[in-house]
Amino acid sequence: MSFISHSTVPASTSLAQLQAHVVRQTPTPDGWLIYDFRGLNPHAASVLGLGSSFLTRRYFVWIPSQGRPVLLHHRIEGGTWTKLLAGQEVDFRPYSAHSELDELLHNLVAGRTVAMEYSPQGAVPYVSRVDGGTLERVRAAGANVVSSADLLQAFQVWSEDDLVAHLRAVDVLMTAKDRAFEYLHQALKHGEPATEYAAQQIIEDYITEQGMVSGHPANVSFGANAADPHYEPSATDSARLQPGQCVLIDLWAQEKGRPFADVTWVGYAGEPSAEYMYAFEAVAKARDTALALLQNTSAQIAGQIPPAEITQGWQVDRAARQIIDAAGLGEYFTHRLGHSLGVQIHGAAVNLDDLETHDTRTLLPGLAVTIEPGVYVPGRYGIRSEINVLLQRGEAILTTPVQSKPFVLGGEAFGRD
Repeated sequence: MSFISHSTVPASTSLAQLQAHVVRQTPTPDGWLIYDFRGLNPHAASVLGLGSSFLTRRYFVWIPSQGRPVLLHHRIEGGTWTKLLAGQEVDFRPYSAHSELDELLHNLVAGRTVAMEYSPQGAVPYVSRVDGGTLERVRAAGANVVSSADLLQAFQVWSEDDLVAHLRAVDVLMTAKDRAFEYLHQALKHGEPATEYAAQQIIEDYITEQGMVSGHPANVSFGANAADPHYEPSATDSARLQPGQCVLIDLWAQEKGRPFADVTWVGYAGEPSAEYMYAFEAVAKARDTALALLQNTSAQIAGQIPPAEITQGWQVDRAARQIIDAAGLGEYFTHRLGHSLGVQIHGAAVNLDDLETHDTRTLLPGLAVTIEPGVYVPGRYGIRSEINVLLQRGEAILTTPVQSKPFVLGGEAFGRD
């Protein structure tokens, strides 16, 4: 397997390395104009490796596809920037007055195509971090502004160590969910009370025992509660499992500083109803269709098959959504198909989304996503099946087990997938 880089940007990231990313873009912009004012664009400090540096004035860093990088900075912060960019090839161009800044911008970007943290119509909010007034200013300086969305994705790819740590987290989650379902099964079988909160605590305790963190407790929901995709049981608000109810368990964990694993499995108290199984099969088919498309797309990247149309996140969502629509359940699939997966559970790279947003970012090698179609019928039941996939050159790596049928809980035999 070939890996590109680490999922986080080290402080030593150089302007020359950023320039190499610009050159690799297709089509290649004239340059990347990285702008920030007091953290409004968090991507700026991240890609520049600035950490928590104390900067109080707006700045622009120009990373050209050809030539020497340029920093536009306020004069009072010249000393700070000299330290931050020590040893790097860069031209320092200070300003004090806003009129000076406008002149410097004009000289830098006039007539050029400039990538910035901007998304047309705010379509991808993870990227849209440059305020509207600054976009107006840069355009007034003569620039054609395009999105830096795919440039930013280069800093979300996984390393080999990331994958290994992620797989350890997957193993922990598989055991944790098995323990929770076993608890529910035994309680039903012996007529004992079983609650959402108790199952949740079994999961959280095991994650902690294994030296991992979740950041937020797992979602364990029964019956109608499962129709709320972000339901949260608590010690004071927790349902007791009844025969004939569905069970949905969404759980996640990571080794600190490494990518999350994030999965959802389902079960049923007793034999699942025909209605429930019909919906489960539609969800599973949508999941498997999306996985096949990602595997096909990854092969295209390696040049193994002729290019096809599936290259962007929204297209995978649409294809999977059509499966659930065809089953007559489309109105109950109320969220995107999947999200970027990284050191943050909802990462900043491409999502599989043509519902909440129209995500036109490219599915690039080294990025990871979840696939998690769902059907949520208010007052009755909810189903979701979630898997994790890492894109690579020539292959899409399925990093989690895939549920083929719901757990059947409370009978003589524990119905396991």
